[in-house]
Formats: sequence, C-alpha cells, structure tokens
Amino acid sequence: MTESRTQLLCAAVALGLIAGCQATRPVPATAPAEPAAPVAVSSPLTYEPARQGLPSGKIFKSQISFGDINGDGNPDIGFVTRLADGPFIFAGDGKGHWTDASNGLPRETFCGGGVEFADINNDGKTDVAVADHCKGVYVFLGDGAGNWKAASSGLPTIGCEDVAIGDFDKDGCADLVVIAASEEGIRTFRGDCKGTWRERTEGLPQNEWGNALAVGDVDGDGNLDIAAAYSAGPRVWLGNGKGGFREGSEGLPAPDVHGLYMFGIALGDVNGDGKLDLAASSAVPGIEVFLWDNGKWKVSSTGLMPMNALGVAFGDLNNDGKTDLVVAGKTNLEEIGGVYGVFPFLGDGQGNWKLVETTTLPLTGRERTWGVGLADVDRDGVLDIGVAFGDVLSPTYRTGGKKDAAKKAGDQKADTKFDPKAKLDPKSQGPERGRFGSIEVWRGRISR
Repeated sequence: MTESRTQLLCAAVALGLIAGCQATRPVPATAPAEPAAPVAVSSPLTYEPARQGLPSGKIFKSQISFGDINGDGNPDIGFVTRLADGPFIFAGDGKGHWTDASNGLPRETFCGGGVEFADINNDGKTDVAVADHCKGVYVFLGDGAGNWKAASSGLPTIGCEDVAIGDFDKDGCADLVVIAASEEGIRTFRGDCKGTWRERTEGLPQNEWGNALAVGDVDGDGNLDIAAAYSAGPRVWLGNGKGGFREGSEGLPAPDVHGLYMFGIALGDVNGDGKLDLAASSAVPGIEVFLWDNGKWKVSSTGLMPMNALGVAFGDLNNDGKTDLVVAGKTNLEEIGGVYGVFPFLGDGQGNWKLVETTTLPLTGRERTWGVGLADVDRDGVLDIGVAFGDVLSPTYRTGGKKDAAKKAGDQKADTKFDPKAKLDPKSQGPERGRFGSIEVWRGRISR
C-alpha cells in the first residue's frame, strides 16, 4: 500500500469500517448534509426469514452469489468469511433451509472477498471462483454433489476483492476478471476450459484498487463488458469480443478523493431499452443509478435518499416487469454500530425510484452490511434477497453524537490486532468487540 493511499484510508475510520480491513472508503473533509426524508410507498411486497442452517457469529465481508451447484433447480449460495475459515457454499432445498456443501474448499484464515458461480470446464456442472482480500483468486471445479477440486493454476496470489466470470474472447471457455485489493488494478485471465489460466489484460487499468465487479453486455454489441466499483469512481470498460477493452465511463462520477465509490456495483436494464444501466454505491451520496445513453451515462437517481451504501443488486421484486433495486447500508450517517439495514426501491421503468415501506426487512439495527444477491430461492416466482453482514462491533452497540462517533471509530482503528480469544474488560475497553455477523436470506411474498 502506498503512503498516499494510507493517508486517505485514515480518514475512513469515521464510517465505522471493519477493524484490520485495508480496503476502506475515505470520507470527504466536510460532513454530508442531513438525509432528506425519502418518498416511500406501501406495497403488497413482504419478506420472511429463510436462513435455517446458514452460519452466524462470523464477519461475512463478502460479495455473495447464488447458483445451482447440484442440478436440483434450487439456488445455492456462496460467500467468504473475514478473519475466519475461508469460503463456504451452502445448498438450498427450495424451502429456506440450507446445508453446508463446501467439501474441498480451504479451511484457513481468509480476509473476505467475493464468489461467482459458472460452468468453467464445460462438463455441465457448476464451478466456483473465489477472490480473497489477502490470498488472491481461486477456482474450484464442482462434481455436482458439493465436492470441490482446485483448478487455480496461473491465477494471482496477491489480494483481490472480487471476481467475475464471462467469455470475453468468445472462444467457448470461461474467462475471469479480478479487481485488486491494493494497487494492482483490474486484470483478466483467459481460461482453457480445463482450469488453467493465463493473464491477458488489454485496455484495463493496472493501478489502484476496488471492491466489486459486474459483467454484462452494456452497449448491446454482443460483447461482454466490465463494470467495477473502482477507487477512482464507478467505471465501465467495453469489450471488443477478442479479450480487449476500452473505457466507456463518460458521465460517471470521478471524485477527487479516491475510494468513495468502493463496494457495490450492479448492471441491469432500468428503462427497458435493451441496454444495461448501472447502479453504484458509495460512502456519500450513497446509491446512484446511471442510464446508458448513446455512449454516455446519465444520472437517474430520483427518489434515492442520501445514505452510506454498500451492497446493491437489480431485479424485478414485485413482478411488474420493471427493474427494481435493493441496497444494503445505513441512512444514519452520524452513528456507527448497529445502524445498518436493507432498503428495497421500486423502479417505474423510467429511472425514478420509491422506497418500499412495511416489507418487514430491517431498515436499521443490524451489523455492517456487505454484499447483496437476488434469487428465487423457493421457486415461487418472486425474487428473494440475500445479504452478508459482519462487524467487530455488536449490533446492539451504537454511538451517540458526532463526538462519540469519532471516539469510537478511533477505538476501532486501534483494534486492528484484535484477538477474539482475549478476555476484554468492557469497562476499560469500550464497546463489546468480537465477530458479529450472519448470512441472511429473506423470501419475498406478493399479496394479491
């Protein structure tokens, strides 16, 4: 990590970041304005928990992914732990129950990252790619029964925050794109359909860092493109179908302070024009949506309120044929601790948004949020929501005013060498510390 980036990261502690995590978000010198009250809409859309069997009591600093690993038609879920025992995959039964299906995945300390499912070796079975903030990138081939075999030859061992899969050169084999946790930028690796990889990076930045990736055909030319939550701002690179890329980010924000747009990125067709649009989360102003418009990006965030946003996902939540948005984060910008939640916004098909109330999703009271994923886990035709949570502070703890927030954030920074086995005196050590977090899934219900 360079000295300049270290100086920027020191400013980010006021956001209540995970202790010991180096991929953080700097804050601006001036405090953000008080959030305006969002225009909300009541809805027949409600959610109920569907997480039986999923783990808790760990920091799940992870982008999460859904995929069918065993061919039963039910979505399964993958994620990575932080300061714990590696990546996990849990198989779903279609009823909200989950069973560990991680045999063969490493059981060693990981730092958090991302997971992506795809059939990498073209055997008809789902495989998985894993990125880790400390250890790099792994690929594991699945046997269709929850067993995994490493196939990572040629992949980087430097820290990476996320990985996405796509056939960038149209040779019929899956390729990877990874985003670095430190200063190595964004890189692509060409696959041979056998689990061996060779770097081929053309037209992508080889410096700075980021946290999240998305792959899709943004401009409708039949070639896969790459979107990234990148330190210099949300960015898009358009593919040429031969493995090369050129930047296509005109109109996207480019803040002077790098690291504001760091965790969430999503692609989806917001306005029904057949082209992919972009959602990007940030420390401030929070969540923003940009429409692809003849080679440029146009802001389309009416109805989205200021917040500290992290995970983000597009999907049609209420089955009206229009793309909606799920955001994980917090609207209370002056406190840290248990003030995070999950926010669903309904889209009108024209780029306007309304927060849905009375969905039974938590809007506050939770640990720090990370990745968001959408899938129909119970196969009832309604999208369900998965979210990763995790922090070193208990969700029952929260600060008071700005003075307390700064003090407690400083406590977090000092806790970078936190030992979970140490016996801490709450009176002398401040708030309760540990590993608080869970993987949560909620089933969606539409009242008719």
